[in-house]
Amino acid sequence: MGLPAGLVRAVADRTARCPVTIWGYGIGGTLSGLVRASSVLGSAEYAGRVEELVGPALAAAAAPTDHLIPVEALLALRRARPSAPVDAACERWVAAVLGAPEPWLGGPRVHRPDLEPWSSTVWVDCMHTDGPGLAALGRPAEAVEYATAYASVLQRDDGLFHHGYDVAARRGNGVAWGRGQAWALFGLVDTVHAAPDDGLRARLGRLVEALAAWEDRGRWHTVVDEPGSPVEHSVAAYLAWGLRRAVTYGLVDAGYAELADRAFDATLAALDDGALVVSEATPVGGHRDYVSRATGVFPWGQAPVLHAVLDRMEEETHR
Repeated sequence: MGLPAGLVRAVADRTARCPVTIWGYGIGGTLSGLVRASSVLGSAEYAGRVEELVGPALAAAAAPTDHLIPVEALLALRRARPSAPVDAACERWVAAVLGAPEPWLGGPRVHRPDLEPWSSTVWVDCMHTDGPGLAALGRPAEAVEYATAYASVLQRDDGLFHHGYDVAARRGNGVAWGRGQAWALFGLVDTVHAAPDDGLRARLGRLVEALAAWEDRGRWHTVVDEPGSPVEHSVAAYLAWGLRRAVTYGLVDAGYAELADRAFDATLAALDDGALVVSEATPVGGHRDYVSRATGVFPWGQAPVLHAVLDRMEEETHR
């Protein structure tokens, strides 16, 4: 069955209206999705919105948050608009990532030792930024090294990922945060696709198997292995987009396409005029910090919806 008429544009329009913090976690997919929407829909305004958002920051001096620069979004923008001056920002990102402190030889990098109370915290969010970004910029060996270091401390025995890991205490926070599993998924998928590695591919398989075990009719909860916690719609949206990519790339069993389809259907059912209500930004914490988050329409929720509907639109076009 085809997508409802006007759905893709409604999602793109709602995504373009989201307030975006430059540079904040979770916005890479938002920006790259808008650039992609311009190409697929033939509407220059979406890529123009991205240029408007990131332009002032492209030539700015280095800052502590420069490790958050979404490399994939800047490269997408340059492909769409070759004159976009993204090189300096990408170089600053590489310097920030490679220069992050290493708590022990081969250990995961701590990006914000200046940020209390998380000065010794490694976030699962870094799975989504470092490996894929390094691979996209032609550094495959470092991409695998970084992704492996993070996954080694963040992935639990059951295949799910801790949201955070304290390098001083040498322990994870114990919470399998829903959206965090998506950051791990994309970190593994995009790194292994660009820089094949058997160890990381095995970790991806374990994560997908664990997520499949906790599916709730195409949905997942904000704490994945706690069915009593609130449903978190962003998880289904990210699996609708990311798991389908993993299948397409041949990184996981083709049978998981059905799981991605159920996640897509659940995501569409949760939309309201192109908007998906998801949880607000969530810091690493204890159980209560996750189950009591406020909800709204945020760029990190719109990103996977936009990419997922663009995927389906392109598939329908090429049938």
